[in-house]
Amino acid sequence: MNKFNDKIASIKSLDWLIEFIGDVGLSIIQIIIASIIIKILIKITKRSFALRSKLSERKKQTLCEVIESVIKYGIWFIAGCSILSNFGVNIASLIAVAGVGSVAIGFGAQSLVQDIITGMFILFEDQFGVGDIITVDNLTGTVESIGLRSTRIRSVDGDLYILPNGSIKIITNMSKEYNRAVVDIGVAYEENIDKVLNVMKDEMKNIYINKKLEGLISEPQVLGVIDLADSAVIIRILADTQIGENWHVEREIRRIMKNRFDKENIEIPYTKRVIEIVDERKEA
Repeated sequence: MNKFNDKIASIKSLDWLIEFIGDVGLSIIQIIIASIIIKILIKITKRSFALRSKLSERKKQTLCEVIESVIKYGIWFIAGCSILSNFGVNIASLIAVAGVGSVAIGFGAQSLVQDIITGMFILFEDQFGVGDIITVDNLTGTVESIGLRSTRIRSVDGDLYILPNGSIKIITNMSKEYNRAVVDIGVAYEENIDKVLNVMKDEMKNIYINKKLEGLISEPQVLGVIDLADSAVIIRILADTQIGENWHVEREIRRIMKNRFDKENIEIPYTKRVIEIVDERKEA
């Protein structure tokens, strides 16, 4: 009798093992199907946005990334529920418990909700997009991705900043319509300031007419003297540039003006130190 019971128990355990292996196999198939569906939907999304000529490339890329993240979260959630049901988990009761628990969790997830709401406003109001150069909380960089919860910014140094959307308050977007190059150049007090201004205006007109500098939208403007510093007269130049070209234009204007000043024998001041030696014996 004991042998018979042992055989029944072994058969039952074998049936359970076979059923478990079948559930695991079914779950693997569901994971593969979910991955395929995600890839197909992402491809369809990219193609549909590619056909929309009215949208800018920046906005297309931004919306594509957000929709892709929504697709991934949605499909994996459905697949996860289906996999749990394979192992006998009652999804209906699980959702009901989650609904009751969400009230308690909601109090602890207020920042997460704020991040998502802020992310939606960023997208709907088109405050910035992927590829834009922005400054947030003294952090400047290029936007690599925008999600419903966080935004990723890559700095010039290569550092990656991950900012929760809820923490983004004041945004400086340097990728709207045009940028402006601001160049301050100092000349010595001994120089004739009117001559210096004429030379600078002539050089700015020359580089714009002859297209010596790429990225310029209009002729750079010499504003004039903006400061009488300790050892230099500071003159400011403003130039409207294409998006992202302002730093390049600033560097080139400084180089061009340095070469022109050398030709015109205009002195650019540098720190000088005068040492006076007093012979105390002569004074005595």
